[in-house]
Amino acid sequence: MDVNPLGIILVKNGSRGDRLLFRYPFSGEAALETKSKNKRRNPYSLIEESPATTTPLPQTSNIMNGKLAGFSDKVMSNLFAVKSELCDKKFELKVNDVRFVGHPVRLNPHEIQVRPQEKRRTSTIILFNIVFALKATLNHDVVNCYHDLSMRLGLALRHEEYRCQFLSSEAKIMLTAHDEASQLPEDGQVSPFQLILERSLLAQHLAQVHEELCRSGIVQVRLNKWIEVSFCLPQKVHRSLATGHPVNYEGLLKGLQSLKPYHTLLLLVERSELLRSLSADASPALRRLLYVESPLCPFYTLAADADLTLPQVFMLAGHLVYWGKATVIYPLCNTNVYVLAPNAPTAINSPLTERFSEQFPGSSLHRALAEFSLPSSLSDKCHPMNFAQHQQEQVQQVLWLLRHGLLQQLHTYIYLAPPITLDGGITRSSGRDFGGTGQLGSHGTSSPASTSIPTPTVHEPPPLTHDPPSLAPHPHIHHHNDTTRDALHHAVAQLSQPASESDLGSVCSDERSPSPGVSISTIPDDSVRRQLDTFLSVTEKEMVMKVEAAQNPEDLKLFSKLCMFFRGKHHLEEMMYRVNLRRSQLLQIIDKFRQVLYTCQHPDESLNLTDQTI
Repeated sequence: MDVNPLGIILVKNGSRGDRLLFRYPFSGEAALETKSKNKRRNPYSLIEESPATTTPLPQTSNIMNGKLAGFSDKVMSNLFAVKSELCDKKFELKVNDVRFVGHPVRLNPHEIQVRPQEKRRTSTIILFNIVFALKATLNHDVVNCYHDLSMRLGLALRHEEYRCQFLSSEAKIMLTAHDEASQLPEDGQVSPFQLILERSLLAQHLAQVHEELCRSGIVQVRLNKWIEVSFCLPQKVHRSLATGHPVNYEGLLKGLQSLKPYHTLLLLVERSELLRSLSADASPALRRLLYVESPLCPFYTLAADADLTLPQVFMLAGHLVYWGKATVIYPLCNTNVYVLAPNAPTAINSPLTERFSEQFPGSSLHRALAEFSLPSSLSDKCHPMNFAQHQQEQVQQVLWLLRHGLLQQLHTYIYLAPPITLDGGITRSSGRDFGGTGQLGSHGTSSPASTSIPTPTVHEPPPLTHDPPSLAPHPHIHHHNDTTRDALHHAVAQLSQPASESDLGSVCSDERSPSPGVSISTIPDDSVRRQLDTFLSVTEKEMVMKVEAAQNPEDLKLFSKLCMFFRGKHHLEEMMYRVNLRRSQLLQIIDKFRQVLYTCQHPDESLNLTDQTI
């Protein structure tokens, strides 16, 4: 979808009537054609009458070669120089296949400031309007963004008019150029907009805005060398890192609202380049965050290092993501499981191939992608026997693949799915216990018979004080991800394939066997009973109580806190964050209740900011 503007138009209305001051882009032929239409006809010229049967066809398109066409200057000035009642609000008009959007601004002559030594000049401008011409098929979110830019430019221009009568002086230059162009002989005619572009600083600013919108979607212009106007068109800036297709704007905003303390930033541009691009009055907090930024540290660590609060870090991170300077990932660690992105370009002649070879001489992009054709963890790639330099290069390659959207991370989700038959305790199907579809914490290439449980890494922070799980998010948990063997299976497929008894090796072998006839009514803790009654059905409660670990009051109490998250909507890190648990505690309780829990892996959709294409 092409979101580039067809043109930008400046119109004013004053005591001397309305007038189109400037439009960009312009063509000399169109300007001369408009001039010839406005020129007075010779009363003695011969009028050729067309046959009565020929009727001109109605014009249905006003776009020619990607530019605005079919509108004279007088028509546009009549359309966009609106009444005072329509000022300071959104202006939108659709004509054929063109949509015009702007924000008319009314001027108050009493607000204009004049230096004491200068003679006051009376401004004849009552209102002005900066209008963008767009394709009528664009989404409304794109139209709203252009309206926001028109409003920003209008307010900045009104500020400069009040401060030093910048608009009045520039309008005088433009009107003079229009008069000079109309008085030139026919053999020396030039477009008045060409003269205006050469003489007027305001016209140069408007042309710069149009060019930057078409080129990158990011506008940074200092109006009258005094007030800076910055704008980002997210529909153009945010494109899928792998395919280049526009990203869903609503999905992007939704993802920015899902930031958690265990997320982190991954810069898409060099840090030095980003620091140089910041304006002189940029927030010092943003500079401090960029200095300590690291894809290995979560947000709560960055907040402590930069001496910022978590809400500040979230705001700055969202600002960088919105402007296309960074993306949000989970901190890089050896337990992260990655797989090839479904839209990754795997063609031999992909343009990313040459860029990868330039960044990592002697390495092949397709060889690196082939290593992640199946879900693999970083610990599988970074062997401890390798040299430190080789391991560092492998980490940099993974970061490069993430930065270009070629990899996606898989997360572990838990489902509570007890057996249906109740007689005789926990049922079994074909000699297999009902449990996870694979070993919790195993990798995609691990053996099914493996019974080891991953231990927490040394980077895990100590838990904070316990809060109710219903409270709003607070920083405290570790950011690493657990893995399972069957990484790409859907939850339904996993529910239909129970695992063997060797899966999820027991860490509670000293617990006593369940007593027959145990029911929920025998639980001594009323709070545990209320939690189970709230989040589990009768059948689920009975099946949970038949598990051996349910006879331990501490284990059952912890399970009751976690049972609300066993619906496949929260991954392990989210559970640790909500209930304030260490990874080892969570893995142990999942292992103890493995007979009624299933695990599956899939990406966290809330963070796929560059994959939700239109």
